[in-house]
Amino acid sequence: MKQSPAERLFTLTCYLLSTEIKGLSKQDIYRAVPGYQEAKSQDAVDRLFERDKKSLKDAGIQLEVINNFGFDEGDTARYRIAKESFQWPKGLTLDSAKMQLLELAAKSWNNQVLEGSAQSGLTRLKSLGLVASNTDLTPFTPRLLTRHAAFAPLARAIDTGAQVAFRYQKPDGSLSDRIVDPQSLRQIEGQWVLLAIHDGQAKNFLLRRIVSDVAVLEAEAKRLNSAELQQVEQELNDFVRGNLATIKVTADTEAQLALNPDQNGIAKINFMDEALLAEDLLEFGSDVEVIEPDSLKRRIRASLKAVMKQHA
Repeated sequence: MKQSPAERLFTLTCYLLSTEIKGLSKQDIYRAVPGYQEAKSQDAVDRLFERDKKSLKDAGIQLEVINNFGFDEGDTARYRIAKESFQWPKGLTLDSAKMQLLELAAKSWNNQVLEGSAQSGLTRLKSLGLVASNTDLTPFTPRLLTRHAAFAPLARAIDTGAQVAFRYQKPDGSLSDRIVDPQSLRQIEGQWVLLAIHDGQAKNFLLRRIVSDVAVLEAEAKRLNSAELQQVEQELNDFVRGNLATIKVTADTEAQLALNPDQNGIAKINFMDEALLAEDLLEFGSDVEVIEPDSLKRRIRASLKAVMKQHA
């Protein structure tokens, strides 16, 4: 199975930390990290490595270049992580128990994209004697699941900088074919959202509304710079905060477990898409009552009337 960007970066970081004295050459890295072995050409693997170096830098992890003939990056250059850019909190040591917790955290990212996340890196940490080789936490590993078939191809397209195409269903039920430049995936209020450029504008697409397979295209995707990306993400956060539903929830029901109301049985829910929220609330039947907004009340009533009409 292909490594996700998160897996590859974790594995790369583990390698570089484990060889902090002499570092690793590009070829050492390309041979060792499975994600690089999947690249189709030397140019592709070099571009992937350059993106990973930038990702590490953005995360505050600075790579040092060691070269006997100066500091230009070339075939003889070796890479390591600068000590001052990757330091554990003062007094922290990674004993076997703490490494087991790290393994548990890494394994928890166990879905269609991050399945077995960081296992290759953790295996190599075990080989260094930092984790007992017989450690088996599988029966206790939590799973963070994504239900959307679109997630994996979108994540790969973002990583490789490729355009994607898919069919999208609008809230009114109409369908349209989209070709977009994917930028990022986020989870907001329980919904996975793709931020992408479509027709020259940055837009958000709910993965629940992608109703076809996602085709990864050959064309290179345009990219927003960090400031533009931050602005669009902030606008989405503001939009979601501005949409608030108040729900009365019946005690001792599945709805109570799902919506987590206060002691008075009132749940406050921020939402992105009112139609999808209505669909979710309908699953709880009479165990929930919409107090506001009125538009959500009307939408649920209309859905219930439609069901009654179909089964009358």
